[in-house]
Amino acid sequence: MKLDKLIEITKGELIERGEKDEFFRATFFPEKVEEGDVCFVENLNEAKLAARNKACVLVYSENFIDKNDFSDISQVKVKDLKRSSFLLIGAVLSEDEASFELLSFKVMTYFKMILTQKNSVEFIPKDYKRAFDLILGSDKRVFVGCDETMLKTIREKEYYTTKAPGHIVSSDSLFRTTFKINKYIYQYKKLPLFHLDDLRRAVSLCEEYELSYSLDKINYTKHFKPFFPEGEPFVREVMKNDRVIILSDNLKDILDARGHAVNIGQWMAKCLVIVPPKTKVEGIKNPLFYRSSDDVLEAIKSKGFNYLFVYADDPSFESLIYKMSR
Repeated sequence: MKLDKLIEITKGELIERGEKDEFFRATFFPEKVEEGDVCFVENLNEAKLAARNKACVLVYSENFIDKNDFSDISQVKVKDLKRSSFLLIGAVLSEDEASFELLSFKVMTYFKMILTQKNSVEFIPKDYKRAFDLILGSDKRVFVGCDETMLKTIREKEYYTTKAPGHIVSSDSLFRTTFKINKYIYQYKKLPLFHLDDLRRAVSLCEEYELSYSLDKINYTKHFKPFFPEGEPFVREVMKNDRVIILSDNLKDILDARGHAVNIGQWMAKCLVIVPPKTKVEGIKNPLFYRSSDDVLEAIKSKGFNYLFVYADDPSFESLIYKMSR
């Protein structure tokens, strides 16, 4: 690619034109630079290392470089380093060469769960620098990720919404669901009924790209993870007098589950919702608040409940799960 084309794609400004006018590789990591590469840099130390490794173009967004310091290297200044790098990916990889799919976190969870050959797909990491290098260096055709800004910049993608044919067959409890997808019925799987559409989207994605998958190992996820202090009931039992603690990383699942729990048959369950301080929960007037996993454990011991819903972010999950499992 020529330098002028790079400037056009990244919507950059030419600060200095160096000796070389064409490049074939790009990276965010100056230690990986080879002679003639483009390097996206965030500070002067990175720029110096990239220069020592004979980069031909430096792309940056902050005024930390004096153009005279690197007079033999082309310098391009952009408004947003992250966005510019994704624009470059979109321009370099045609739709025939690579397909990108934007997935919600729940669809991604089930996609990873059912996919039997994960090496056939490239999972885009959260770190945009690693993502940039991975995508440009990969020989895979299918890329999936959850970063809306990244994927929409690369391909103007919307969230994947196509669903495989299917429906709920029966769901007497929050914790076991019998459902049908395509021509097959799956009995008493560890799947809350309001996650079926996410699973159907994951199945559809597999089928669209002819990826092998299996629904045999469907299990609870971090989006909805129950613990049964008195033991998990038989799969055909309706949840009534059992005490259950449900961890979730999102409030929507908690509200959906709570609405279902309080109206199972003719029985009204006592539901408590516990959240971090200052968390607003729509439709819940007086939620409990916790500052640490110890507060949750105390609520479990002291409060009377049938269903205790715990809204916890990822760092809280690990501590809670460990202490609840002891």
